[in-house]
Amino acid sequence: MTSEKSQMASEKSASRFIESGVLQPPSPTADAATLKRLEAGDHGAIKTSEYPTRKSPPSRSAHSSYSGTPAAMQIPDAAAADLPVVARYIARRATLLGWFDEPAATAITSGWSSTCIALKKPDGTYIYNPDDPSPDLVAAVNRLNESAIVSMASEVTNSVLDSIKPGQASLVNEDTGARIPIIPSLADVHETLVHLTSSCIVVQERCVLIWAHEARTVLTVAHNVEKQMLGFIVGPNMPRGLLAQTEEQSVNGMPTPVRGAIDERNEVYQAAIKVEEGGEGDEDVEGQELKRPTLLVHSFRIGIVIMLVILTQSVGVSRLIRQWSWDGDYKRFILCVVIPPLCVLSLPNPKRYRDYQLPHITVQMPVYKEGLRGVIVPTMVSVMAAIQHYENQGGTASVYINDDGMQCIQPELAAARKQYYRENGIGYCARLPNKKSPKSKSFFSWFKRSPPVDPEVDNQDESEVSPQGRANELGFVRKGKFKKASNMNYCLAFSNRVEDEMLRLTELECESRGCAYEDLSAEDDDRLYEQALQNMVDADEGKTWAEGNIRMGEIILLIDCDTRVPIDCLLYGALEMYESPEVAILQHGSGVMQVAHNIFENGITYFTDIVYTAIKYGVGTGDVAPFVGHNAFLRWKAIQSVAFVDPSDKVTKWWSDSHVSEDFDISLRVQMAGMVCRLATYHNGGFQEGVSLTVYDELNRWEKYAYGCNELVFHPFYKWPYKGPVTRLFLRFLWSNMPVTSKVSILAYIFTCKYPYSLQFSAGLTVKDYAIAAGMLLTLVNYILVGLFFQDLDQFYTPSWGIWVSLLVVFNGVASIATSMTRHRLKEKSFWVAILEACKWLPFLLLFFGGISINCAKALLCHAFSVNIEWASTSKELGPTGIYIGLNKMMHRFKWTFLICIVIAAGMMYMAFGAPWGWTIAPGKFSAGTYAIVPLAVQVSCAFALPLFLGLT
Repeated sequence: MTSEKSQMASEKSASRFIESGVLQPPSPTADAATLKRLEAGDHGAIKTSEYPTRKSPPSRSAHSSYSGTPAAMQIPDAAAADLPVVARYIARRATLLGWFDEPAATAITSGWSSTCIALKKPDGTYIYNPDDPSPDLVAAVNRLNESAIVSMASEVTNSVLDSIKPGQASLVNEDTGARIPIIPSLADVHETLVHLTSSCIVVQERCVLIWAHEARTVLTVAHNVEKQMLGFIVGPNMPRGLLAQTEEQSVNGMPTPVRGAIDERNEVYQAAIKVEEGGEGDEDVEGQELKRPTLLVHSFRIGIVIMLVILTQSVGVSRLIRQWSWDGDYKRFILCVVIPPLCVLSLPNPKRYRDYQLPHITVQMPVYKEGLRGVIVPTMVSVMAAIQHYENQGGTASVYINDDGMQCIQPELAAARKQYYRENGIGYCARLPNKKSPKSKSFFSWFKRSPPVDPEVDNQDESEVSPQGRANELGFVRKGKFKKASNMNYCLAFSNRVEDEMLRLTELECESRGCAYEDLSAEDDDRLYEQALQNMVDADEGKTWAEGNIRMGEIILLIDCDTRVPIDCLLYGALEMYESPEVAILQHGSGVMQVAHNIFENGITYFTDIVYTAIKYGVGTGDVAPFVGHNAFLRWKAIQSVAFVDPSDKVTKWWSDSHVSEDFDISLRVQMAGMVCRLATYHNGGFQEGVSLTVYDELNRWEKYAYGCNELVFHPFYKWPYKGPVTRLFLRFLWSNMPVTSKVSILAYIFTCKYPYSLQFSAGLTVKDYAIAAGMLLTLVNYILVGLFFQDLDQFYTPSWGIWVSLLVVFNGVASIATSMTRHRLKEKSFWVAILEACKWLPFLLLFFGGISINCAKALLCHAFSVNIEWASTSKELGPTGIYIGLNKMMHRFKWTFLICIVIAAGMMYMAFGAPWGWTIAPGKFSAGTYAIVPLAVQVSCAFALPLFLGLT
């Protein structure tokens, strides 16, 4: 009796420890000694095992791709003591779900377990539960180097393993596109799997490895993987509720027994529950599932189409019957055999892309000093989702960041960027900052005002070991007025150098082994690439920082760092380029991603939407597709074919760093080479780009446009005597074999300066850089001519008054209605909403475009007289704001504009009230003063009010 009580107490103690997670329930595969020890009450606490791990660098082969969501933060040191508890909890859940059902023969013969939970500690070691994993499993976990890993063996995995054919490389679900790789054994598990998928099937050990970036999500990931594997077995007819259970349910759908709970399947309990809950009463109407309406619009449309097909084909049959009634010849009815092929002529070809191997796509993203958390990470989340979708379809992709700010920012920020890139398998390349010239100490420098202090520049370390000190020592120069082109050229050139070095190492490897290139494995390719990359980094002696996969794919997706991309853009881009080999640049129409939501950003957002509507409408009616420098697919071979050697430094370049408008320059070169630029709008604004957040950024953009268009056509004045006024590129363009229609369109683009390079319709407002730049000067000349010499002017001369009134009526009135109708027909907005938006933002646009004349004139004059002017990248985040900060910035930027406006306004007041008789310009009954004053007053008012109304947002 005493022994029975002791045994019952032991069983209760074991049950209590099992429920609390301290003990695992005895496995059905446990040997007799283990069962006897448990029955005897020997319940030692579970020991968690720690194994050292190595941090393996990710593979960089061209066949691998880096995808997935950005890595989450590691568990902090304070939570390291809780990892055993977390491991026991996850192991208990996995046991209840039947994920540790490994074959008994495996555990008995080997003495090790092939199923476990592995959680990574902050020091790099792993904690396992159960604590008896096989050495091969431990080695595989170390190679994967993930935060949480589950080794699963269940009824579902066993069924899948039984269905695997010899030599099969992966399992693919035809309905969802899900792909799970198949690995022969745990010894063949390699680190590149982390960047390809979240699980793999191991045949020899009959288990499935599943990993996640965080311990709290590994159960969800494992559940989804098991559901996918069940889909491989059941197929598309899998019941909706199958495997949709909670964590407390087992695989077979039966609820897990809980102490003190009742079995609700028992009829007695069911009857009692029905009485307690009022089940015998009226039917619960609110608890019923709502009936979903079935829309028949598409069916109705298809029915009409079928009726039209039958009608059109019946017309031909009726003619055959009529002719048969005349001559009785039945032979002509043989023509009826062509009717079925005609009816199915438009069906898609199911074998269209069956044998097409999707190319490797490189996502290239230039970066400067933008914030990591606020700008780069959200963009990468969007890009990684697109890469994951592309990989599920069988393609590969990688990210190559041209980081032009890594060696310019603080070391802490640079270290954070490196870690983020490394954790997410992102390749990057960073060059030295621009050298700093010593400040001259001339006599006039005493009278010059010191420039404003920039902490990121003035507090920069200039020691010999720092990047800035190294740049000063080497005299490193970042070429170009706008550094984006030289940044991409540098990174592309470095990538090509690594490719050449890898080719050299590969040839040496093949010679030493006496084998061909095809005999090298993926591991050999990774090793040779790592060696080639390190050789080139060492050869640059600290000039270049680079890591990760920087090899260029067949197709390049060029994006900005403040971009959002559609999840299926890579797949559609690859198919578009495959079907159209003549296309060199595939530009995608973009929507707007707002950040600040202030008045200025909202106004520029509306203007940008209107511009892309104009581009879409123009290209759809036969205009030439533009290339705006981002959100575009580039064919790498096409870009290489138009490369050139820069005579200034004898370096091969792809992007022109001597032009501000490098995107328009390269689009001209590829079109002159016989290739095509194409516009795609089928993502319906899925590509999103940031716009200018402040009036200062937008003014910089317009200055760049004016400068860029002018330098494409004209030389600076000092080159006119020996080179002529027109550039060689423009002459080559005029005499190229491009279609005449394309030449006319591009000429219109240049002289109207699209945004960039598209006809600008903003509520019908057409703007021209040359007209805007000359606006203030010509209006001033018109003021003098009309005000003082109106009677002497020829009738051929049209005063500014008439032009200004016609612009107000036609472009701001009639064209606003026409633009709203166009947006309505394109199904962007309803007509009344579009016309209200046009009226809402019309004052904003009038003020902005009426006030930028002086800035555009400054850019054109700087190019004409070879005055040095440079622009930084557009701000992607809203900086510090406030009335005093805004006033200080406004006065620093617009002081000369204010001075010019005040001088002109004072002169107008003098000519109206203080000038001698006969020289006054004032309104009057017999005076043309009104026609002279109003246009100039509008120009001066807009230029003066622009920073006051739009610069203090």
